[in-house]
Amino acid sequence: MLRAIARLHLPVAWIFLAISLGMTGCATKNEMQVEMEGESLPVPARPGGETKKTPTPESQRIRELERQLVERQRQCLEDKNRLEQALRENQKRSDELQKKLDSLLAIDRELRTRGKGN
Repeated sequence: MLRAIARLHLPVAWIFLAISLGMTGCATKNEMQVEMEGESLPVPARPGGETKKTPTPESQRIRELERQLVERQRQCLEDKNRLEQALRENQKRSDELQKKLDSLLAIDRELRTRGKGN
């Protein structure tokens, strides 16, 4: 019983964690900035109040990973759209074949009833 309850609450826990992490990111937005495509985003503030203006290897790595992520998301969206289109076409083809099958079965039934009547 407890395991079943735990299984039901596990997705809720993940959602709560995701929301918490997202809100934490929003709360620290003013303190942090990452440089992306010519735009300067905040870098963690140093104790003396100065901010680091030169790109670090970490920020360059983050920029590259974000670029890769965007590219992968674009590819996934293209694949999703392509697969959805293929699904629609296959469903349409399936419906057409089902109509043909129903017509043939109706003809078969008609012929069988005529043959029994003779």
